[in-house]
Amino acid sequence: MHESNSFPEGRVLFSRLAKHVRLRQLQLLLALQQCGSIGKAAAYLDMSQSAATQALAELERVLDMRLFERHARGIRPTQAGQALIDAARGVMHELEDASETLAAIRLGASAALRLGAIPAAAYSILAPLLARFYALRPQVHVDVQEDEGARLLSLLIGGGLDAVFCRRPALLPESFAFAPLLADEAVFVAAGTHPLAAAAHVPLAALADARWVLPTTSIAVRDIFEREVLAQLPRAQWFPVSTVSLPVLQGLLGQPQAVVLAPRSIVPGLSHARASAGVCMLDMEVDRTAFALAHLGVVHRREPVPPLLREMLGLWSAPA
Repeated sequence: MHESNSFPEGRVLFSRLAKHVRLRQLQLLLALQQCGSIGKAAAYLDMSQSAATQALAELERVLDMRLFERHARGIRPTQAGQALIDAARGVMHELEDASETLAAIRLGASAALRLGAIPAAAYSILAPLLARFYALRPQVHVDVQEDEGARLLSLLIGGGLDAVFCRRPALLPESFAFAPLLADEAVFVAAGTHPLAAAAHVPLAALADARWVLPTTSIAVRDIFEREVLAQLPRAQWFPVSTVSLPVLQGLLGQPQAVVLAPRSIVPGLSHARASAGVCMLDMEVDRTAFALAHLGVVHRREPVPPLLREMLGLWSAPA
């Protein structure tokens, strides 16, 4: 390699990767980490062991760095190897998403939109919005990723998504805008068979014997639970799990005395999934302002806004 010493090291290595690295080698990196041996990784990728060994050696030679080291039970990535594996995983994921879009276009899709949504926005905004949109645009391919807001916003800023449906972010680059679409609040949800399901104006003290399903620590509802509920019920009991997974919530709400503090926006998803037993929002006698959540809405680049996204958002009308 004869790159000039005047170039920063990162640019030198990027130049080598761009010129010499093949996608098959990136696949091999992921398989080596997953399988822990060259033989198993080669079999997984339908390669010969010698071809896999040569491909790894070529990659290490291009970078002039060791990417894997041997140990008693096989091989494991070095620090450099792990960094490249993380990047390779992102590249392969993006290619998989692109392949889905290309396949849809080959099958007749007229265009594509790439959207991200946190669970609350997926159920309360995106699901009804897509139903209205597809009534008008049945040939548009829409790729939806559901994840935490921080991860989705990172993809959006990096150009991997056209819009993210989430709560109002604390910070956004100047080139992006947030449009609020739906007010939200934390509500008390239980199975329809809960003893307090039909009661009116239930004081929080009446839930002293409840067993709570904890929201994960990364969402605002958890802060409200700790600030408002635990302050009045310091001896509250809960399940040894914290989650925003609807299937997990559905299972736990069937347990005796189970209650969850959850965004009102996900209740339609819970109600649909537990149609046989039903869920309900308890009529709690609390200060509703203390349980308010940040608006749900959409983040997108200010300019240019994809015409299909603008058309989709024009169909939104918040439920009463």
